[in-house]
Amino acid sequence: MSIRIEVDAKGLDFDLGKEKIKVECPECKTENAVSLGQLQRQEQVKCMKCGATMRLGDVNGSVGKTVTAVNSAFDELKNAVRETCD
Repeated sequence: MSIRIEVDAKGLDFDLGKEKIKVECPECKTENAVSLGQLQRQEQVKCMKCGATMRLGDVNGSVGKTVTAVNSAFDELKNAVRETCD
């Protein structure tokens, strides 16, 4: 006897680059939410309170490397779950 179990891997869709962190404005000290993707791309963002422009930096590309590694690991997990259930 064989039993087939359907698994929905949609919950494993994940992008670390969309996760938010808080950065402090150097001018007014207000915490601003930015995504790890914005940090990875070293974007310029404006403070939500005083409007100062902040240039985000990814020292040595460490954020980019981590985002890529974590996203790859989730993709591998999702593929493994799908293969196990097929």
